[in-house]
Amino acid sequence: MPKGIAWVTTSWLSGLEDPMRHFKRLEAEAGLEVRIESNGVDKTEEELIASLPGVVVTFPSNDPYNERTLAAATHLRHIARTGVGFNSVDLDAATRHGVVVTNAPGQNSDSVAEHAIGLMLCIARNIALSDKKMRAGEWADLRVPISPLRGKTLGIIGLGNIGKRVARRAAAFGMEVIAHDIVRDERFAAEVGVFFEPREEVTRRADFITCHVPLNDSTRGMVDEKFLSSMKPGAYLINTSRGPVVDLDAAATALERGIIQGAALDVFPNEPTDHRHRIFSLDNVVLTPHIAGLGEDACEQSLEFAVNAALDVIAGRRPSGLLNPEVLEKAGIED
Repeated sequence: MPKGIAWVTTSWLSGLEDPMRHFKRLEAEAGLEVRIESNGVDKTEEELIASLPGVVVTFPSNDPYNERTLAAATHLRHIARTGVGFNSVDLDAATRHGVVVTNAPGQNSDSVAEHAIGLMLCIARNIALSDKKMRAGEWADLRVPISPLRGKTLGIIGLGNIGKRVARRAAAFGMEVIAHDIVRDERFAAEVGVFFEPREEVTRRADFITCHVPLNDSTRGMVDEKFLSSMKPGAYLINTSRGPVVDLDAAATALERGIIQGAALDVFPNEPTDHRHRIFSLDNVVLTPHIAGLGEDACEQSLEFAVNAALDVIAGRRPSGLLNPEVLEKAGIED
């Protein structure tokens, strides 16, 4: 008889050859029944409430774990995010209900950094537009603006784990790197040659701006009309952090009016994104469907990290990636 259910709804398992090999450890070591519902669509509150009875640990996508849904999860001990973001989880409500919440920091940092650099190259060299025009039979008239990276200035908003990896790669391209972060790692900056600046100076000077910030009250809607208007004429915007960081309507307007030269976005305020939004009709933007953190190695590492955390919680041990340490005593976990 299983001791409970491990419910998996994280959205990207289809890209892995054998995701069950990680979850089988929950069956073998914790006696849990594993249920996988990975269809790429976030659950509604009603779907969660109907599915959570008997669930001991869940590996969610962006399903809404709030006061209402957690109140229905009477057996739930652990919400194990397989990525970094956790804005769909109400940490205070989880703590009140004795539910441990973890994420998997650093497991896909290289993948996101590589994607950000790839997007920067794509918009700087107009690769996507050139491909589109060539497929339409345009060769002689293939005239699109191309910007080299060497000698250009990259502005990084958020010089954390991922931002630092982007900085190293950009420096290798011969770019000047400036950054804004509320925490300054002066040692790293000196090593790589990054210069810290106020955010207003970053937006004024940078030829490319890439965002690598968490989603919170200070970053939600950060890239708005004022931010975009303050960017250097001809500059480019890249966002692989969190969708709500960028006001999509304001970004579309800035692109339409030539306030910025181009943009590349991997994340969106609402996902899946409505393809009827006018930003989809613009040639000076590159869009990818929240895939920056994917990649077989990154996904395998993230799953292994999350499963290890779940096994720790079930065994009464403090897990790695803990987001609400205040819950430990109530959850019966050794600090």
